[in-house]
Formats: sequence, structure tokens, C-alpha cells
Amino acid sequence: MSETFLTNCPHCKSVFKLRKEHLEVASGHVRCGNCHSLFLATDSLVSLDKESQKAQMSDTVEQAEDKVVSQTIPELHEIDRSAHYELDSMDVDSGQAKSRNHLSTLKWAFYGFATLILIYLSFWFFYLWPNKETLAQDTTLRPIYQLSCSMFGCQLAPRQDLEQYRVNAIEVNITRTGQKEVSMVLKNVAQFSQPYPQIKVILSDIKGNQFASPVYKPQHYLPEVNHNDLIKPQQSVHIAFTFNNEITDYSGYQVELVK
Repeated sequence: MSETFLTNCPHCKSVFKLRKEHLEVASGHVRCGNCHSLFLATDSLVSLDKESQKAQMSDTVEQAEDKVVSQTIPELHEIDRSAHYELDSMDVDSGQAKSRNHLSTLKWAFYGFATLILIYLSFWFFYLWPNKETLAQDTTLRPIYQLSCSMFGCQLAPRQDLEQYRVNAIEVNITRTGQKEVSMVLKNVAQFSQPYPQIKVILSDIKGNQFASPVYKPQHYLPEVNHNDLIKPQQSVHIAFTFNNEITDYSGYQVELVK
């Protein structure tokens, strides 16, 4: 005779009779015929001795099992009890497993997305935004800064590219007072308006020694022009100013533009 067990549904508390071969079909998983819940029978086994005592000490274990089951579910017939353990291996609810896996994937995807957002916001507020005046000169980043400023009501410094200036007709002469008089033409060859650059003049002697002038801002070399104005595309501006320098005999000179 096959070994017999009693198991207790943890959901509706119904008690059912099982045999060892039933437990081996689906690794112990059974489905309650009363509430149709899936549970592991080996986790809910009921002591035969204890249930037999509750059944008023019937003469045999089989009679005790029948009495326990009939008392718990008195309306069941023998064929009904057999339906209480549907032990097909497919009863392990694959749909529930897929649902759990899907929810787990969504959860980790959400955590990953939230982490990326936090990293981006930290990078923006601790590096990109504090250095916006410099980084906004980059043609790739500037549209992003412009969009941000349109949202937050800020203003970006005008775009400036020193490579898009041309300096022509440079002359450096010595005045009667010994000052160096500089004359040049500055042209903006960019397709956008640019601010006036800062200018530095470098003199050199026949030995190759160089002597640099101070760096002059627009308000110094163009006092009659609003230094906040921009040089329009293809516009040329004549610049003239003087500076003092200890060198009296120079053989060459050059102009350096500075942001």
C-alpha cells in the first residue's frame, strides 16, 4: 500500500488526502480543489496521528482520513476529493512566474533610469552650469545652454571664436615721446556677430628677444565705441592705440588676440 499523507491548504484550510506518488509528480506542488490556490503540499502536511485523534480515534488510518476530510468538507464525494489534487507538472503557474519576472525587469529598468538621471543632474549642476560661460562657446553645447537659459531666464555671453578674426595692415611706430603707436584693421570673418577681443602686441629685437605690451580691453583701444557692441559678420574695424615699452630698437612685431 502506498504511503498516505494529509495536507492542509494554507489559503482555505481544507484538508486533503495525498499519496507519495502524487507528491512526486510536480515536486510537491498541488492545487486546492476548493479555492483553486496553488501551494506546496510538503509545507502543509498534517500529522495523521493528530487528525486521527480529532476524528475520535477511528479504527484505521484510512477511516480517520475519510472522517477528517468528510468533517472538513462534508459535501464532498470520493470523486470530488480526487479533484482536490490536480498534480500535472504544468500546474506550476508559468503565467505568474512570467509576471514576476516582468515586474522585476521593470523595477530594475526604473532604478537604472533614475540613477542615470541623478548622475546627469549632478554633472549639470556641479560642472556644466557653473562653467556655462566657457563651455557655451562650444558649438555642440551652446544650443543646450540656450534652451536652458530660455527656461530659467538667464543670458549667455556672446559666442566668440578667435580663429574667426583677421588682423591686417598692422603698423607699430615710435612717437616723439617714445611711445609705441599701433594701427591695425580687425575683421570678423565668422558667420555670426562676435564681441571685440582683447589685444596684446609683441615686439621682438634682432636677437629674437620678445617684449609684450599689456593686454588691452576693448574699452581701452576703442574708447569712442561701446565695448559691449558686437562686430557683425564681415565687418572691419580700424583700431589705433599707444603703449609704453622699454625697447627702443625692434625689428619685428605681431598682434595676439586674447579672449
